[in-house]
Amino acid sequence: MEKEIKKAFQLPNKQVMVVPIRRKGGWLPDGHAASFLHNQAYWDFTVKEHPGTGSFVDPLTEEEREFFESDASGLAFNKGDLNVHKKDDNYWTDVRVKLRDEVKPLDLNNAKDYITYKILLTNTETIAPSAEDKFKKGTYKFAIVEEGHNDEERVTAASNKKDAYKFFGKIDHSPEKMKDFLSIYYTMKPGGKQVAPNAKQKFLISEIEKIVDSDLTTFLKLSKDPNYDKKVLINNALKARAIKRNGLLFTTPEDIPIGNNLEAVVAYMDDPVNSEEVIRIKTRIENTK
Repeated sequence: MEKEIKKAFQLPNKQVMVVPIRRKGGWLPDGHAASFLHNQAYWDFTVKEHPGTGSFVDPLTEEEREFFESDASGLAFNKGDLNVHKKDDNYWTDVRVKLRDEVKPLDLNNAKDYITYKILLTNTETIAPSAEDKFKKGTYKFAIVEEGHNDEERVTAASNKKDAYKFFGKIDHSPEKMKDFLSIYYTMKPGGKQVAPNAKQKFLISEIEKIVDSDLTTFLKLSKDPNYDKKVLINNALKARAIKRNGLLFTTPEDIPIGNNLEAVVAYMDDPVNSEEVIRIKTRIENTK
């Protein structure tokens, strides 16, 4: 059996950026100096340690380490210098990466930048490894994104807004349809906010525009929901008191629980076992018109 020949590592011809992650909804306004880091403050990253053992996570593969400890890297490392288990003069003990509230470009074809990149990747609780992952953990403070990603984000945002206003255009002529949308949206959010029965068209338009600007993800999720019409029916049932809601719990007028969120109520109404109750709900709605 032939011995597998390992391919020598080469620095990739690729640029990435380390960008601060800003989340909407905080108590500070967007762009405020303190909304991410105070002026002149920075995050100081080192190679992550294994929990409980104190030993370093190895940021490099065997092939990468062989490359950086050779003349090919252009750096002054000798064989064994990058061993994370080295007891004396361990390189990884003192090497640090400072990140401020600004974009930090890294050229991965540059040996020093590549090592910086690998150090950051060990910080799995604080550094998102890609733009797609940046909101997957609440602890992420920075994300490593590929060059040009900002342009892609702008295109995606423009496309999403176009989809939102396409749906908006189907309901903005009807105060009732806008009330339905807002009522369902508020039901998805904590707090139990309600739409005033006498709300004017201009007010309703303004409220929905605010949602497009501040919560586009939820707006699109609701507008593209295959169960949207069923949720409108549930909203009308609430107005007709054919369904009651106490906090998060939905019940029949006789206080029989039917679900603790909209999806659960939709499932209840879709179940043939509950067909008679659904007929009663629809009848109560019709009788209030």
